[in-house]
Amino acid sequence: MQDVKTALTIAGSDSSGGAGIQADIKTMTMNGVFAMSAITALTAQNTTGVSGILESSPEFLEKQLDAVFADIFPDAVKIGMVSSSDLIVTIAASLRKHAAKNIVVDPVMVSTSGARLIAEEAVKTLCDELLPLASVVTPNIPEAEILSGVKIANQDDMLKSAAKINSEFGCAVLLKGGHDINDANDLLYSGENNFRWFYGKRIDNPNTHGTGCTLSSAIAANLAKGFSLENSVLRAKEYISGALAAMLDLGSGRGPMYHAYNLSGKFSENRTLEDRLADSVADIWQKYYEHDFVKGIETGKLDPKKFRHYMIQDYLYLNEYAKVFSLGITKAKDSESDVVKLCARTIQAISEVELDVHRGYMAKFGVTQEEIDATHRTLENLSYTSYMIRVAYDEGVAEIMAAILSCALSYEAIAKNIVRNNPKACDHELYGNWVKCYSGEVYCSTNVTLLNMLKELTRDYTQEQLEHVCEIYRVCSLYELEFWNMANSGGVEI
Repeated sequence: MQDVKTALTIAGSDSSGGAGIQADIKTMTMNGVFAMSAITALTAQNTTGVSGILESSPEFLEKQLDAVFADIFPDAVKIGMVSSSDLIVTIAASLRKHAAKNIVVDPVMVSTSGARLIAEEAVKTLCDELLPLASVVTPNIPEAEILSGVKIANQDDMLKSAAKINSEFGCAVLLKGGHDINDANDLLYSGENNFRWFYGKRIDNPNTHGTGCTLSSAIAANLAKGFSLENSVLRAKEYISGALAAMLDLGSGRGPMYHAYNLSGKFSENRTLEDRLADSVADIWQKYYEHDFVKGIETGKLDPKKFRHYMIQDYLYLNEYAKVFSLGITKAKDSESDVVKLCARTIQAISEVELDVHRGYMAKFGVTQEEIDATHRTLENLSYTSYMIRVAYDEGVAEIMAAILSCALSYEAIAKNIVRNNPKACDHELYGNWVKCYSGEVYCSTNVTLLNMLKELTRDYTQEQLEHVCEIYRVCSLYELEFWNMANSGGVEI
């Protein structure tokens, strides 16, 4: 039987179907989980506004929650519109009683049309009772100002506000941009040295009714499926962008999005191997993007002497890296002729694409073959390549591919991130060729082929075997981080 994850939405009903319980259920379904609900209030509303609210009693809300938790325990909980203190206290007590997990709180205070949806005295109860239980809270700019007491006029203010909410309530904060602060850029803040900006482009669609409900429900659905918080937010933002871009136009006011725009698409799928790999290294890769050496390439301000040292060490690394592919050829079974061909082609690509870029830099820096031959690999370089060679000798072809892909995919991700942040980086007189190589079509297409091969090789793997593949991928990513540290500091040459 298929392993179906479940999610519970605790929110108000929207009679027009664009927000609230209705939007939550559509979103959760589209994002591949079984949706359940506990209704906090009925609303009479359409695309032009809210004309009436009829609250559930605390006693009846408690019965709804007990019924759900007693029978189909949810893998995640999303909390939306809760208009009174009594209801908030009821929800918090129930979540504690049932030890609920993966709790996403969308602090709905004002509707898109401007109607107030929560009593003022209930805000304090929300802060005291619900936010300390949350895995993540998802305020927009006005809501974050209320929760933090920080006036937000720019991205620095967003950081201050998110930091204060995180410090006071102990939950992660997804502070949603917009409201003229930025171009739909959101901030995920989990701690002082643990935050990430999600950059997006504003979609020119006036029909945004229910965007907050939809985003928080998509995050809850992905948490229910086992995605990390960071990747849950990333997938949720991609989903909501697609729903907005579908340009549904219903009603005479600010209308709803088209939640079902991708009815048979990837958002209903369970976690793939690619998702598992990404989740296993998300924290490490974020450190790549923010690394001083990488940022130096991005801005063009990196010390050329550091880059020269790095290129020599990377040249030595690539020669060992090619040997890992050679060992992959020797490990391939007779039935895996495609692996042999792919490894052979990749060795050729390393020589003709990557090492050719390196040779160009060697000539530019005046590095002779004699100097390369006389240079020892640093301790970081030796440790990394020795680990990959050990994997190649001791493990199977799939595990070898996992070790290889950590380097291959991370360089593509780093280069593309540099281009996103600074499109002119490709034109830099010194670092431009490096950026173009690793963000270019030839290099990236080889990565697609390698990743597809790994997917095929692990098609019949058990959960334990897949976890081992991800472990190798993560260990190599940690070595990659040490390689960047070596590039920046000089490392320890043996």
